[in-house]
Amino acid sequence: MKVRERNALDICVEIFAIGNELCYGKVYDTNSFWIADQVTQLGAKVQRITCIPDSLESICNVMKEAIDRRPNIIIVTGGLGPTPDDLTIEALSRLLGLKLETRRTILQSMAERRKMPIDQLPPNLVRMARTLTSAECLPNPVGSAPVTLIEKDDTMIVALPGPPTEMKACFAEYLTKRIRERTHLESASKRVLISMYESQLSPLIEQIMKEMPGTYLKPLVSEYQRDKGLLPVEIIAFAESTELCQKRMDEIIEKLGAYVSQRGGNLQLP
Repeated sequence: MKVRERNALDICVEIFAIGNELCYGKVYDTNSFWIADQVTQLGAKVQRITCIPDSLESICNVMKEAIDRRPNIIIVTGGLGPTPDDLTIEALSRLLGLKLETRRTILQSMAERRKMPIDQLPPNLVRMARTLTSAECLPNPVGSAPVTLIEKDDTMIVALPGPPTEMKACFAEYLTKRIRERTHLESASKRVLISMYESQLSPLIEQIMKEMPGTYLKPLVSEYQRDKGLLPVEIIAFAESTELCQKRMDEIIEKLGAYVSQRGGNLQLP
């Protein structure tokens, strides 16, 4: 029996960034960009990236739609702070039908970091120690708001803090290993330059992706180097190890270069 080759489409991820400032265009959503890159490197595929305002109804509606799509992983950033408009935990509570609770272990961590008794913690910090009954509540390695992680059917839902430094630290601490264990994949990326127009190159790219499952190629038309006549192409190769990723990347570049050469163009490495 032929075993189907695992590829990045097996594990699908949706990313949600919460905050009015994102929806108003006053702050760049750098969190989603960074998470998408990390998820791709870990061999999963991002299906959606969505910004949601600080509205309980909006968060619940959008998250319900996501859960109904049954992605493997939902990652939420933001809305875990101490102010009344930080509503991520309330939304998940309503959506999943789970009660809110304050974890004493998180309060203890906060108190130890500030060298004060738990009962002297200000109310805003106590509010940030809330999570859901039956959820994992994991301490923030560099900040206050903990990570809430819970399984809903076949979907892992993770709520990460919004400040980028905290989000990255929490992702590295708690998600990198879990995602890799689900995908059993890694990825490598490289950018090459092709002396062709997108209309000439697209059929060649489609052919390569068809012939080589677990690869992704994308012409970056917005970065076309008009003065040199060169079109950047981003290549992503997925495989079970770093070594296999690099081997597949070499094969992709060799095949793409041959196809381009046959049609009078050339491939350059930056």
